[in-house]
Amino acid sequence: MSRRLSRSNSLIRGSGHSLQGTKRGRNSILRRRKSGSFRHEDAVFDHILLRKVSEDGVVNNLKQLYFNDIIYSYIGNVIVAVNPFRALDIYSDEYVEKFRGRSAFDPKLQPHIFALADNVFNDMRYRGNDQVVIISGESGAGKTESSKKIMQYVAAVSGATEKVNEVKNKLLNTNPVLESFGNAKTTRNDNSSRFGKYMDIQFDFHGEPAGGVITTYLLEKARVVHQGENERNFHIFYQLLASGKGKEIGLTKDATHYRYLNQGNSPKVKGMNDQSWFKEVQDGLNFIGFTSSEVNNVFQLVGAIILLGEIKLGSQGQGSKVDSFPQNIGSLLGVKESDLERSITHSTVIVNRQQVASDLNVEQAQNAVNTLAKAMYDRLFKWVYERINTSIAAKKGDMKAVIGVLDIYGFEIFQTNSFEQFCINYCNEKLQQLFIELTLKTEQDEYLAEGIEWKEIDYFNNKIICDLIEKTPIGIIALLDEESIRPGDKSDAVWLGKMADAFKTNERFVARAGASDRSLPPNSFKLVHYAGEVVYSVSGFLEKNTDTLFKDLARLGFESTNPVFKACFPEGNEKEWAGASKRPPTAGKAFVKSMKAMIELLNCKIPSYVRCIKPNHLKAPKKIDDELLRHQVKYLGLTENVRVRRAGFCFRETKDSFFFRYKLLSPNTYPTWNGTVEKGIVEIFESLGIAPSAYQMGKTKVFVKNPTTVFRLEEERDEKLEEVVTRLQLAWRLYLIRREIDTYYQSLKKKFSNVKSDKKFGYGVEWPSHGPILKQADFMLKKVFKNWWARQMINTLSEEQQRILRVQLLAYRFLDGEKEGFVVMKNSFTQHFYEDETTLEAFASVNGECMFDCPIIKLSRKMKPMPRTVVLTESTVYKADNSLKVNARRTIPLDTLSAISVSKFKDNYVVLHSKTPGHDLVFSIGGESDNHLAEFVARLYLACRSIDNRIPVNVCESITFNNSTTEGQEKTLVFKKNPTGIAGSRFQRPSTVLYG
Repeated sequence: MSRRLSRSNSLIRGSGHSLQGTKRGRNSILRRRKSGSFRHEDAVFDHILLRKVSEDGVVNNLKQLYFNDIIYSYIGNVIVAVNPFRALDIYSDEYVEKFRGRSAFDPKLQPHIFALADNVFNDMRYRGNDQVVIISGESGAGKTESSKKIMQYVAAVSGATEKVNEVKNKLLNTNPVLESFGNAKTTRNDNSSRFGKYMDIQFDFHGEPAGGVITTYLLEKARVVHQGENERNFHIFYQLLASGKGKEIGLTKDATHYRYLNQGNSPKVKGMNDQSWFKEVQDGLNFIGFTSSEVNNVFQLVGAIILLGEIKLGSQGQGSKVDSFPQNIGSLLGVKESDLERSITHSTVIVNRQQVASDLNVEQAQNAVNTLAKAMYDRLFKWVYERINTSIAAKKGDMKAVIGVLDIYGFEIFQTNSFEQFCINYCNEKLQQLFIELTLKTEQDEYLAEGIEWKEIDYFNNKIICDLIEKTPIGIIALLDEESIRPGDKSDAVWLGKMADAFKTNERFVARAGASDRSLPPNSFKLVHYAGEVVYSVSGFLEKNTDTLFKDLARLGFESTNPVFKACFPEGNEKEWAGASKRPPTAGKAFVKSMKAMIELLNCKIPSYVRCIKPNHLKAPKKIDDELLRHQVKYLGLTENVRVRRAGFCFRETKDSFFFRYKLLSPNTYPTWNGTVEKGIVEIFESLGIAPSAYQMGKTKVFVKNPTTVFRLEEERDEKLEEVVTRLQLAWRLYLIRREIDTYYQSLKKKFSNVKSDKKFGYGVEWPSHGPILKQADFMLKKVFKNWWARQMINTLSEEQQRILRVQLLAYRFLDGEKEGFVVMKNSFTQHFYEDETTLEAFASVNGECMFDCPIIKLSRKMKPMPRTVVLTESTVYKADNSLKVNARRTIPLDTLSAISVSKFKDNYVVLHSKTPGHDLVFSIGGESDNHLAEFVARLYLACRSIDNRIPVNVCESITFNNSTTEGQEKTLVFKKNPTGIAGSRFQRPSTVLYG
């Protein structure tokens, strides 16, 4: 499958394993061996491929996959993830590369959460669509781990510049920090999220991570002061004590000695190292950008909350007093112990703009201590995540799109369920309602509204439960608020009575019919949630809903010298008390509002779903509780989801958008189309040979049945776009080239407009700059200019000067950069160096015009130096004596020469190589400060060329020659700076020649 298809995957509501509808592919089946004569039903990777869709079929398919270590499966593009309760080697870099660019729609790959992550990432990157991954399931089903795997994949496949890596590391470091402060061990889950977390990963216009923003929902702050059996408080408390930091701030005991930490009798968690985790938290805070003082202040407050539980209270008249404070509590809080005592033993209210203080009895004072501990931790948690947001959030102008990840507490049923479980389960009802709306109800409603042939599929709609909880003015939250804020005595029991009366006909609400009714415990009611029945104890509902914080406690925080403590309690400023008359919203009302805001936030993004399943309550690998699994399959609506996906269409788009996107696929619709949009769409399908049975036309949308059709459309579109883009790129590049050429030409024209009248003919004029495209043209133009300039300069010379110049240029060509010390001197190359003109004229009258003459020192066959004169004519080189007498032995016809050799050093030796062995001529010509050698070489070359004997000119380190009459007697001239006294030297005087 082409990797280009990654950009179209997000369009499709299905997986690659259901490419052909319900037809199974060989890679979409987990085949099982025969057992005797019976063969088990094959497990399929996409539940849409089940032969028979039923609850039993879905349950059995999940079990078969799970026992074969396949924890992921699909329902179309929905991921179903079963918690393995052990580490699996399926999240390495190798797996990242396996799914990069492939998405959920490659049928050759087994289901994986990386496939969903890749699909989400590509849709965000290539289409700029905001995404959200909604992870749901009950507590212990693996939601937090799923969210971390999605973040891991996105971080791995995005950019790797230094800046991008810094952003990614900040985002990843938020995980250990928030888990430490917001997670705890429960009876169902060793690392249970006790808060809801939604994180927007922000991406820039290059599709690279630019930052992030975290939103949290309802921290279970009651856990700070009370934990059930076999449970722990939040992880950070135990981590602080396990590290050296606890002792550093004065906490010298272990967790079993502190009241707020030992109630669950479970101070340690198997497989969890509190000390090493604390190190991760410290490193994470530092990397995110917390200052050392901020980190220290945060941990001081965590330690102070532990010590609040150790305050000993006693009676004092009608009020109370502190019998003893734990050591260091005042310094950790940044307050005086006397101020702390006043704040927890007194309550201040505003009456007629005046402060009125009253004493608290011991029970009330203990409640005040607990309230302070809960409020401190709740606000400290909020301060930490807001401080994280300050550090990691991208600037608004840098953002293109986001990928949101919702990791929120799962559905909970404990032995005693209170206000916190009520809110958590209500949140899960809202998410289930959203899932139903987007995957079941909306899809079926859309088919009916569009006039598509469709047989309706029944499913449970939990809207009735959401309305029961949130509806106004008669709903559970509304009645709770009414009872919480009314004047006079109020109680949880009165509220329960009001609910029993208001909802007596609602089948989802159950209360005791009277004192004799034993179906429920006293002071409790039952809600029939989508995930099961939950009995809630009303005790404490009103108190937790009003969430009253005495002004004395807020003032204590505001007046603290600990900056973080002070920032957490801005309402403690006494100057603002007189005007503060507005009642803060109740906890229940605020939570309902936050849930509605969350649903609005999720609705404005393209959703993807991970449905997490807990296989057993024992947290044991390779073990499935059939009843628990079936219960989750039922309440998650997986079977109904399979039915709707199986019968539905994988792709739909408005007609206008569809035509606009794909009109270039038909030559009849692109570039212009004059018909209706509907006819244009039909024309597109016909041009591609796609049968009418592959799609349906609704009233406003086009519906496509199978993903293969969409893949075909996208493949064809990609190819067409490449053609269009190629043409556009060519036109643009040609425009840029023409513009660059014109700019270069105009600049060149301006710079060289007056060179003809210039004495130097433009020599030294600066050429215009240019890009790589004009490199060759610039080189050729400069070459043309140099030739023109040379002609212009030569034309200013006399014919004699031009002849000498040609010889000089030829010598320059042979020797410049090759022979040490070579330079063409002005007034050199004068042709005649023999001083007796009369004798020279007589020689010329007999042998022809002398083209060059100069005294030389010839080396004989025995390497004896002999004075001679070399004379060059049009056909011969003569080695005459000083009176210019010659004979046949002193005559070398030019056509007998095979080469000229000179050394690369600063000497004046020349070797004329003869085609006849033993006739090479070796001589020294001129001195150190003349150009006799260069002129001779150049003129000899010209003379040989004129008779069509193009001899090579060799410049070398040593010269091998043969001037001996004995065959094979070659000699080599080796050049040294001063060979005097060197063995083998013929002349014991300063020289440049050593021969052997």
